[in-house]
Amino acid sequence: MKKLGLVVVLALVVSIFSACGGGSSSGKVVVDINGNKITQGDLDLLGDINPRIKAQLLSPIGRKGVIENLVEQELLYQEAIKQGLNRDSEVKAKIDLYRKVIIAQSLVESDLKKAAKKYYDEHPEEFKKLKMSQIMIKYESPEEIKKAKKSAKGPKIHTEQEALKIIEGLKAKIDAGEDFAKIARENSEDVATRSKGGDMGMVSKDDQRLAGRGMAPLVDKAFEMSVDQVSGPIKTAKGYHLIMVTKAAEVEDFSDAEQSILFKMRGDSKNDLLTKLKKDATIVYSEEEEQKKEEKKTEKKGLEKFKMKAAEQKAEKASGAENPPAEEKKAE
Repeated sequence: MKKLGLVVVLALVVSIFSACGGGSSSGKVVVDINGNKITQGDLDLLGDINPRIKAQLLSPIGRKGVIENLVEQELLYQEAIKQGLNRDSEVKAKIDLYRKVIIAQSLVESDLKKAAKKYYDEHPEEFKKLKMSQIMIKYESPEEIKKAKKSAKGPKIHTEQEALKIIEGLKAKIDAGEDFAKIARENSEDVATRSKGGDMGMVSKDDQRLAGRGMAPLVDKAFEMSVDQVSGPIKTAKGYHLIMVTKAAEVEDFSDAEQSILFKMRGDSKNDLLTKLKKDATIVYSEEEEQKKEEKKTEKKGLEKFKMKAAEQKAEKASGAENPPAEEKKAE
């Protein structure tokens, strides 16, 4: 339940605005609490406010947890209204604060979405994706092979030369007309794609998921190929691969790319917006101004003391010149 802490705050916000007639109570009724309905529209609103909640709503357990939090907050809200706490001055101040935060955040989100769309339109190559499949035969270093022989456990492992020979044999079968997906299911040693006939899904040029698995060379080659073309063997740090492009590269829709762009740009977009707003604004920090005034007073007092001391020293010198010591008078 701790992970749903944010839901509590958001539920309060939804309750406040729903009570004022500004909620998103549309769609199927999910739960009714003393006549006050929480609908699918309310859940959708929470998901739009926070992607993590949206992800929780996708699973039955997560959805149940979110709904239970909403129910609890609604019960607390209704009881607070009965007790007249909504008229308390401190509560009103908190509501005003939440209202400012929500409206301010809406500006940040609006500006971010505009920036994301602009970035998408100006960088179409970055959002090109193609679909590809692979067959992988792994190899190990001589040291790893020695260790494996000692343990005599696990699947058979190949030297680099053996892996190359196997992959070349599979390539010959495909070139002779055998089905790529069938060969992949029967022979590929990549656990993640073997059961899917080697299908790697839609990939982009800078696909970090595949780059993390050391498969960036496969992607680079795929973007040079045409549909149904088979290429390889291609060597990576862990094996030899055959690849086939199954769907040509095309720019993905903005709706599909939006979340990844928003995630990447969120911090910079807000900082840029605040920099612009601060530049055009007149901002006076009262405490700093008071501190500056005090510093000036202290500085002025110090200067006055310095001037007074200097004047006293000057007067003493003048007095000494007019009235020389007795010994000097006697010498004259």
